[in-house]
Amino acid sequence: MSNCFIILAAGQSKRFKSNKPKQYILYKNKPIYEHSVDRVLKSGLFKHVILVVNNNLFIRKKYPKNVKIIKGGKERSDSSLIGLKYAKKLNIKNVLIHDSARPNFSIKIVKNILNYLNK
Repeated sequence: MSNCFIILAAGQSKRFKSNKPKQYILYKNKPIYEHSVDRVLKSGLFKHVILVVNNNLFIRKKYPKNVKIIKGGKERSDSSLIGLKYAKKLNIKNVLIHDSARPNFSIKIVKNILNYLNK
């Protein structure tokens, strides 16, 4: 059994008013979603990372084998369910779901959440 981190990056950013969805806009020289992926990989807390996207055209970076890129659904709830169904196949103990447009999450908080889940 292992931990899985699902990153939702399939949103259309309708309120953002840009040609490109918010999660693909550059922030500190890389797309916003990449900050979340890089942070979670660097933490070493997750055996699997699932990146749920709507359009692979914006994905430029090559990731290790433990990062799976899958197609999301029409709504956030659909994308979450698709990610969870994929995770179910991986013999996962704990799943955390994160919104890619909020890349500055705390690894300390993630560790605390995993500790509570393990108890």
